Formats: sequence, C-alpha cells, structure tokens
Amino acid sequence: MLDDNEKFSLKYNDNVTADYDRSRLQYTFDFIYLVLKRGANIDSAVRGVANEYELSQDDLRDYLVENKYILNKTKPDEIKELLKQYNTKSLKKILKKHGLKASGKRKRIEERIIKNHLVGNDYYLSSKSRVFYKNKKRRMRIFDDYLSDHYYFNEFNDYYMDNYRKKEAKIPIEYIKKHISKATEEKNHKNYACNTYIMIEHYHDKDNPRKMLEYVLKNYCMNLNPVWKIDSLSEHGGFPINIYDYLIYLQEKLSKNIIISNYYLVWDSFNFDRIIVPKYEGYRVLKDILHLKDYHRITQDLIDRFYGNDDLKIKKITQKTLFDF
Repeated sequence: MLDDNEKFSLKYNDNVTADYDRSRLQYTFDFIYLVLKRGANIDSAVRGVANEYELSQDDLRDYLVENKYILNKTKPDEIKELLKQYNTKSLKKILKKHGLKASGKRKRIEERIIKNHLVGNDYYLSSKSRVFYKNKKRRMRIFDDYLSDHYYFNEFNDYYMDNYRKKEAKIPIEYIKKHISKATEEKNHKNYACNTYIMIEHYHDKDNPRKMLEYVLKNYCMNLNPVWKIDSLSEHGGFPINIYDYLIYLQEKLSKNIIISNYYLVWDSFNFDRIIVPKYEGYRVLKDILHLKDYHRITQDLIDRFYGNDDLKIKKITQKTLFDF
C-alpha cells in the first residue's frame, strides 16, 4: 500500500528540499534553554547556537523572529523614529554591513532595514518559546509513535505549536486528516489512498473498529471508483488486498449489516460526479468480500468489466441519474 520511506508534505507536492526532514528542534531548544535556564541574553544565545551548529547568526535570528520564538519590544513606529537619527549614508552602511542592497531612495532603504530587523532590536522570549521548551518530550513522543514513518517533522512541529492545547490523542488524528483533506482538494488518488490507509492502521492499533471502518470504506470506495485517475484507468487494479482483509476482520469485530449500511453513507459522502463502478455494483462486490469470495477473482472481474474495458463509458452524474448510482 505504501512505498518504503514515502513521506507526505503539506507544503510540497514534489521536489522536497534537501535536508527538509532534518529537525530544527534541537537548535531551537538549545537557544531557548540558554536564555530561559542559563540567563543568556538573546544576542549571546544566538551567537552561541549559531557557532555550535555552524549556522549564520542572521539566518538563525531571522528564523527565530519569523517563527515568533523571539519578539521585538520595540514597536514599528518607534523604529521609524529611531531611523530619523541616521542620515542616508549611515543607513546605507548598515545595509552594506549585512550584505544587503544599499541603493535606492531613502524610503526604500528604511523599509529594507525594518524588514531585516537591523535596528531597534530589543528581543525577548515569546510564550511560544516557553511552550516549545516545556513540550519537547510530548511532541517527540507523538511524532515518533504515530507519524515519523510517513510525515516530515518540520511540518508536524509547526502544526503542534498551533495545536498543543489539544488532547494528545487528537493531535496525530487531526494531522493525518489535514493530509487527507489536501489530497481531496488536489484530487490526488495515490495520496488519498495512502493517507486513509495510515489512518486505518492508526485505528487498528488503537482497537477502534468503528472509526477504522470509516476509513477502510473511504479507501474501498475511492479505489472502486477511481475518478481522480481516469487518465491511467487501465493501470488500476481495484482495491488492495489489505482492504479486503480488513473488511473481513471488521465483519468479525462488528457485523455485515453495519459494514453495508456504512458503505452507503461513505459512498454518498464523496458526491461523485462521475461513475466508473456504480454504487450498487460496489455493494455487490462488498457482499462478495464479506462472503469470502476469492480476492483475485473479484479484482480481475473489476478489471475486465471496468478498468481494463476499452469500451467502458464513464457516466456523468446528473439529477436524472442520481438515484441510479
């Protein structure tokens, strides 16, 4: 179902940047530790961490500011007043000192200085930094226990910092849901199937068959009616054997009637605008699975009649045809 080492990104569709999965956690933590526990000032902590990890001090400071680990006490209006004390030549020297473009009118020069936080800096640790420090172990435990095989830590860390007040059990579930939503918005069949499968495994490990059933059926319906991969339909092999096995497992845990009634609810939730395999046909296939019909016979029949059928006419849903499918 999942490729080895496959990871999903909320930010990148492909071409994930080099070292993207290398966590910034440790040097962020070390910086906060120096200020919070060792009493270092912001500048010396930035300098110490930058030297330790061979980072640019300016890049590290920018990262801490952009991610609101440190905040500036000086208000924007106060910085503008401060800049009035400098002549244009002095302002250009400040820009050149930091390797920035120094040409242009004074207004643009001032904007460049403000944007790059070059004067009037009076930084302090934010409450976010304190949360970051206190929640390090919890954050790493959640990621390592549930998410590390398939997701990038950098993105999870950003999500966690915005959602740390939530109950621990909800955090990984809602994070996976974000990936499922992204796959749905992009109509990406592979990512949808893979992320729903990750959710299936999560609920299987948690011994929650009711919630597990929801995602097994979502995976089943989308693989049965793969409307997001019509251009490569002939390569589609139906639903994977893992889904077949899980449906039989859930029949033992729940019941055939519960599975079938939920099938209709899940199918309707997709609001399919095109039909490759009709809903009723999906019901018949589901019954075959629950009656333990051979998996390979089921999928080969689907391939012959639908996915590999050159004469197949894909139906578009209209108000007239709505109840037929």
